[in-house]
Formats: sequence, C-alpha cells, structure tokens
Amino acid sequence: MKETNISQDLVKVWIVEDDLVIGKDLELSLKKLGYDAAPAMVSGEIFLKKLASESPDLVLLDINLAGTLDGIDLGGKLKSQVNIPFIYLTALTDERTLERAKITEPASYLSKPFKMQDVQQAIQLALYKSEQQEQKQDTEKPTSEAIFVKMNNRLEKLKISEVLWIEAKDMYATIQTIKGGFVVSHSLKDLEKKFDNENFMRIHRSFIVALNQIEAIEDNNLLIQNQFIPIGKTYKDLLLKKLQIL
Repeated sequence: MKETNISQDLVKVWIVEDDLVIGKDLELSLKKLGYDAAPAMVSGEIFLKKLASESPDLVLLDINLAGTLDGIDLGGKLKSQVNIPFIYLTALTDERTLERAKITEPASYLSKPFKMQDVQQAIQLALYKSEQQEQKQDTEKPTSEAIFVKMNNRLEKLKISEVLWIEAKDMYATIQTIKGGFVVSHSLKDLEKKFDNENFMRIHRSFIVALNQIEAIEDNNLLIQNQFIPIGKTYKDLLLKKLQIL
C-alpha cells in the first residue's frame, strides 16, 4: 500500500471510546507507532466540545457510545460539517447499524477485537484517501470572483473582494464582509481551501484575514475596519514575511 505524504509524527489522532481499557490501549499503541494520539474521550458530548476549539487529522470512533450521541451521530457531523476522516470501531454487526453507518461514509471499519497492525493500515489508507480527495478538489476548484452562501431559503452572492475576515465559531464560521456577516456551516479548515488565493491567510487558529484589508499591526493584533484580530504566535513570522514592510 502506498504511504501517505503526511508524516506520522505530525498526524493527530483522536479516540472516542467509552471502554477505558480499550481507549488507553489504543492511545499508548498509537503513540508507540509515532502518532500524536490524544487521551480517549468517553462521550460524544466531550468530543464535540473539544472539536469546537481544535481539530484532529483523523478520528477513531466507537459506534456504541454511552450518552445521547452515538458514534454514528458523530460520524455524520464529521462528514457534513468539518470533513475530517474517521474510522468506526465496533462490536456491532447488525444490519440496521451498518446501514446507518454506511450513510456517513467512514474511511473504514474495524471490528473488535482488532490488531494494531490492522488499525495502522486503516489509518494510513484513510489519510491517503483523504489527501487524494483534497488534491482532486484543489485541481477541480474553479477560479471565481464570487461565491454563493445559503441564507435562510435563498443563495446570496458574496464577492471575494468584499471579504474582510473569517472567524471560526464552534461548528460554524462567520464570513465578515464590508456589507455585514454571513454565518456558514463550514469549518475554518474547509474555508481556508476555498479562500486560498494570495490575498487570504490564516493568522490564528480561529481567523483567516484578507491581507489587503489590514490597516495596522500592533503587538500580537492586527486592525481591520476598527476591529482588533489576534495573531497566533505560530503564524506571526509568516504574516510579516508576506506583508510589505519598510
């Protein structure tokens, strides 16, 4: 199998598993394999709260979770809202469960009990497929001076030249323009791909800005239309290199 271009030591894997023994074993085993594995989360509610402020490269999802949300509910949200690849972990094989799961289009299934070799292969394949899909989308992406966003029951035309900044808010994002804000159900990661021309740059984990709209930079903030926007430490050097500084 062809290896993904993503270096394993940079791959952030989240585990959602309410069996503490299985969750801990997965975490330790993935770390030994070189992945950045976070401690297992035992419920969908905990997972969504964490996802509101940061995101992984891949998620291992137990289908049968305690609480109001099961793994398939979470898989549906990952697919439709943030487009993060995920792999189902399951001891359930009944037809109804499989039919629900298939609709969410997981990268793979792993039946319990599983071997870590199978987990590693499933992760590599999922990341490779995700990378290929992103490359295909980039190739097919049309160049445009405007996009359309859904507002209530109509599509509103949004000129790219009028965008000031984009701010992530929980599972949504606000595209701020000179005419006002548009709330969209996309992650900042998805929007970063759509606004990938040279004028737009991510300057914080929660913000993408239009470089030609920056009025001033003061310490770790920049100013656009009288609004101070924070600059993340990891983005500041690259931002300063892209700007014309005398």
